[in-house]
Amino acid sequence: MTTQDYQLLIITVISILFLIFLITSKLKFHPLLALLLTAIFVGFTSGLDIDKIVESIETGAGSTLGETGVTIALGAMLGKILSDSGASDKIASSILHNASYKKLPWMMALAAFIIGIPMFFEVGLIMLLPLIFTIAKN
Repeated sequence: MTTQDYQLLIITVISILFLIFLITSKLKFHPLLALLLTAIFVGFTSGLDIDKIVESIETGAGSTLGETGVTIALGAMLGKILSDSGASDKIASSILHNASYKKLPWMMALAAFIIGIPMFFEVGLIMLLPLIFTIAKN
């Protein structure tokens, strides 16, 4: 390994610690903002130009958000429709009336399994949130 390889390894370790610090310290940065600041930190300490740093962040974040962003947005819309139409209340009351206190976690797991089979994880979670909040309220 060359000196530059060791330097990049040290930058990686420091950036991971920096990311953990930003998220868990009293500063309580939002994880997305902490990741962005850490990426900028890695870029500058690695000796990249500002143009290359911005291009790298755009490429990385754009591809990640492009793949899951639409899925999450549609799942949020479907979850909101479930909540506003009263469907989550109906499902919650059905689960609460047909399950004892001990069986309630198993019934929720069954509902999550049924909803999660044809969907991505993100969509299933966002769809189940209104149901979870309704059951917790009751």
